[in-house]
Amino acid sequence: MIVTVLIPLPLFYNADEHGKREPIMEQHFERTAEEITEIFHGGGTLSIFRDGQVRGFWWDRGAVDRDTHALLEFDIEDSSVNRGIVRAWAREVLKERFRQKAMYVKWIGPVETWVVSDEKVE
Repeated sequence: MIVTVLIPLPLFYNADEHGKREPIMEQHFERTAEEITEIFHGGGTLSIFRDGQVRGFWWDRGAVDRDTHALLEFDIEDSSVNRGIVRAWAREVLKERFRQKAMYVKWIGPVETWVVSDEKVE
């Protein structure tokens, strides 16, 4: 079964001790999209919403935090191995790259996927 994995990525690092939030470097988003393509030998979509259209809200230590997001979306075979790969990648790579306490990963499925081209489809 194919599932879609959605990972919202923040556009700004968490606030420093002075409350200042620095923008995340563009190459971090590109590298993230390239990595998931390399890991699963597939493809995906990276949507970056710099105008603030996509916002995230979460509860943290008694307050609501907010962020503006990019969104990484990719389709993969749903298996315990693939779930483990995504979990480890989010924990070991994405948390550090985007300087986050945690990464939110959403699995949606089953998903029917088509590749439409000029080739005959059987």
